[in-house]
Amino acid sequence: MPADLIVVYIMRWIHIACATIAIGGPFFIRFGLMPAATRSLDEQARARLSESINARWRIIVYIVITLFLISGLYSFLVPTRVNGVLVSARWKDFDDADKKLYHMLIGIKLLAAFGIFFLASALAGRTKTFAPIRANSKTFVGVLLALAAVLLICSSWLRFLPTNHGPVVANNVVPAGLK
Repeated sequence: MPADLIVVYIMRWIHIACATIAIGGPFFIRFGLMPAATRSLDEQARARLSESINARWRIIVYIVITLFLISGLYSFLVPTRVNGVLVSARWKDFDDADKKLYHMLIGIKLLAAFGIFFLASALAGRTKTFAPIRANSKTFVGVLLALAAVLLICSSWLRFLPTNHGPVVANNVVPAGLK
């Protein structure tokens, strides 16, 4: 296996792992932890629990955002070919119509991602500026999860481009994963 393909795989795994953490953490908090804490703890205990969790979670949030940006930019900008077929920066071989669709979807995906990054940082942060977001965390975690759904829809759609004639191939060789 070529070294550049190993880097593509590692970047993809990092991106998917970060997505799992970035969506799974808030999902658990919203539908598991929040209802249980509301039923089981008084207001002071919930506030202490929240601050304790946020102190640890904010570090993870910042690491995940950084790795998301690095792996996403790599996959978008660095073209890697296997048997003549782009496996990263695939959009560079698309026809004009598919490039337009791709860039529209990637734009929506990026806006959703930046919204998720903002809300995750604000919810886990300490600044007084975003205290109203933390005070209404149930609502804002819901917004974060809605943005995550938009992001996942766009990501799924992007995996099936180009729409024109199937995978772009060189010398009539289709990589095993694209058959």
